[in-house]
Amino acid sequence: MDSWVFWFLLLQSVVQYPQPVGDGLDEVTRLRLEACAKLQEQEKIRLEQEVEQLALMQSGISWGDLHWSALQTWAFSGLLVLLLAVWFMWRKRSYKAEISGKKEKEKQKEEEDETWAYDLRWLLDERIQWPVQDLQTGCNRTMALIDNFTSVIGRALTRTFYPVLQQAIGFGSAFEGWTAREEEVVYRVLIPLSPPLGHTFHLERDNDQQKPGRNFRVRVELECSCPREHPGVNLLCFLHHPDVVRRRTQQPNLLDSLCTGFYLDVQKIVLWFCALVRASWRRLPQSRSWHLVLLASTRSCNLRLNNDQESFLVKVLFGVQRHTSDIFITSRPRGAQTPSIMWPETYAVAETKFFRHMARQAPQDSSHIKCLQLLACTIPVSRWHRRYFLLQLSDALEQLRLSLEEKHLEHFILGNQRLPEEIRLPQDVQRAKPPNLFHGLVQDPATHSQAMQAYLDLHHRLARVLAYGQF
Repeated sequence: MDSWVFWFLLLQSVVQYPQPVGDGLDEVTRLRLEACAKLQEQEKIRLEQEVEQLALMQSGISWGDLHWSALQTWAFSGLLVLLLAVWFMWRKRSYKAEISGKKEKEKQKEEEDETWAYDLRWLLDERIQWPVQDLQTGCNRTMALIDNFTSVIGRALTRTFYPVLQQAIGFGSAFEGWTAREEEVVYRVLIPLSPPLGHTFHLERDNDQQKPGRNFRVRVELECSCPREHPGVNLLCFLHHPDVVRRRTQQPNLLDSLCTGFYLDVQKIVLWFCALVRASWRRLPQSRSWHLVLLASTRSCNLRLNNDQESFLVKVLFGVQRHTSDIFITSRPRGAQTPSIMWPETYAVAETKFFRHMARQAPQDSSHIKCLQLLACTIPVSRWHRRYFLLQLSDALEQLRLSLEEKHLEHFILGNQRLPEEIRLPQDVQRAKPPNLFHGLVQDPATHSQAMQAYLDLHHRLARVLAYGQF
């Protein structure tokens, strides 16, 4: 038969093939489908009869014509195969082109990352000024110096009634691994004081609302050293026999030496320690290679050490520990007119421990320490990576802008109950209501305007650095 008849019958069988009927059809639909099927069967028989008659009429067809018909069928089939082959080749090339495009994009991204890494290193290393000194070396050198001082002075104070010097604690930015943009790095050290024999310290909170922050006084009281069952029998008891103790030991009690009234005096403590440093310096091994200069200060002992190659500055503060926590009251000044018997509460030791904890959680190439000289971080530490530097900086600037506009910034330590367990806080500090560090901006509109202008200047300068490389 002709090829067109074959393809026509094949198409008709596909198009008119009865579809399965679900059980949900009604009886009328079923009868209608059966009638349709019978009509299709009759039409199929009729077409087959016509095909047979056509075949009889063409029984004399030549072998050449039959061969031509077969060639048409094969040609059609070959065309289909050719089209499939072309389609397959096109898909293969498209896939290769897609893979090549992805590789090209990945290569381009790697080149962009390398360029960005170079620009970032330039920004951090060239435009953000860092001290020439190695901070870790400076911290180790500082702690060795102060430990030697406290050891020598501690032996000299044996059998006296002066405060006992405890092991020094390094704190502040240098011990956190960063530093502000200063001409010289300052290494800050806190020396805790504990009461001598026969004395006790009692911390009294200053509730004066006119003074900023939380401030204390250290009340010194004489302690009975007599047996409990026989009070007053011990002649070396400062409480019951102060004159006898002075006469026998030739030493004044703490109330007579470093106190004003009943309270420990910061300025007297500083003068006393500076005199001990000056007297004991030649007994230290550092004196053979360094020159020591004592700088005048009323609430800290400032030591400058220098030689032919370098110099460094150490600021020594004094404090009393609150219970067994990381919170201290210290000799650090609170304003220009801080009374000598006032000891402001400080959270610097707790903050230093927090930064060390954060450094352990950060990735190896973290940029969070370097960003601290600009502003505090607000992005999770796990994302402090060089690649996200702009995002970190942008987020921090946005948080700073919102705080300035709202004139509100809460203290990080006070009232913070989410600090790591290794940081120990007294209950009153942990449960306190965080104070507003921007309280002064609420009271002084002019200062607030200056702060906003300073923020805008900082934002503009950073934009110039990132855009043009100009600071």
